[in-house]
Amino acid sequence: MSSVLRSLRRLFAKPPSRARIDHLSGRHDLEKVLAKFKKLSRSTHLRRNNVPYEKTQFALIEDLLEHQKQYVARSSDKFAARLIGLYGKAGIFEHARKLFDEIPSLTRKPSLVHLNALLAACVDEIFRLLPEKLPLEIDVCTYNAVIKGYCVMGDLDSALSLLDEMENKGIKPNLISWNTLLEASYGKGRLSEGEKMWDLMVSRNVTPSVRSYNPRLRGVLLQNRVADAVKLLDEMRDKGIEADTHSYNAFIVGCCRNGDLDEAKNWYWRLMESKCNADQVTVCALVSLLCEKGHYELAHRLCTKAMDQKLLRETDTLQNVVDFLVRESNVELATDTVEHGKAQKTPYNLKLP
Repeated sequence: MSSVLRSLRRLFAKPPSRARIDHLSGRHDLEKVLAKFKKLSRSTHLRRNNVPYEKTQFALIEDLLEHQKQYVARSSDKFAARLIGLYGKAGIFEHARKLFDEIPSLTRKPSLVHLNALLAACVDEIFRLLPEKLPLEIDVCTYNAVIKGYCVMGDLDSALSLLDEMENKGIKPNLISWNTLLEASYGKGRLSEGEKMWDLMVSRNVTPSVRSYNPRLRGVLLQNRVADAVKLLDEMRDKGIEADTHSYNAFIVGCCRNGDLDEAKNWYWRLMESKCNADQVTVCALVSLLCEKGHYELAHRLCTKAMDQKLLRETDTLQNVVDFLVRESNVELATDTVEHGKAQKTPYNLKLP
């Protein structure tokens, strides 16, 4: 029995109400399988699953995926994204781009999910096909760029699969490889997976850096395990790794997320004492909570200091603070914030409501 049939048999064996293909077992004519697959794809259950699509023979995939376009309008964004991605895996990027362009005509509004899928398909197109056409030998830097691309687009599983591929080709993942994967794992809340990756990294005699610890800190704090995060900070110090702005931001953001202003301020002062500089993440997290808790003077001071450091130009944070201060009848502080912004060498576009 082909892998396609085995996958479909497992998928539809339960419950009885779902489409079944048991009667296909024993057939070896893939064109007949494809015809039956097209018929079964009317099932919403099938269209929500990756396995049967990914197991289908690439020799027939163009015909199969062209047939599936009729379901784009009444399926989720992920369904169209999956089709785009499969075109990329099949090495027919032009069809991936064509489907992306056709999404509006298929009565569905394009979304970032679709765009990310197209970018991932583009990565596959360049990474898999271009080196074959050029006399170039792929190295760890090439793999790191692809890993980063997959992680940025949220396709962590594809990024992880490259580790085995690298090692099979005798290419050793370096600290940049591991840090990129750690950032993606912990950042997505996949703490257990991140911890396994951390252990694997250490077992390969790769020495963690502050950039390795920072996503781990964020991952632990996402689960409100503050004590464990503090232990990690102590571990860093014991190993001679100095915490940086991002390390302290992990605590500040975590405290602000939980509405704990006192602890957030405590970590902010520790950041200042460490001689690290507050950045945009620091200020954005703090000023929102400070305003919410009624600490207008400190919020104002942080905003003026941020403008002096040329921070927060690409956010709405400052204008939101001005609007909030006016609503709370702190017009004097709001006016001073606006005037301070106008006095900068490159003025901030702030207005009183």
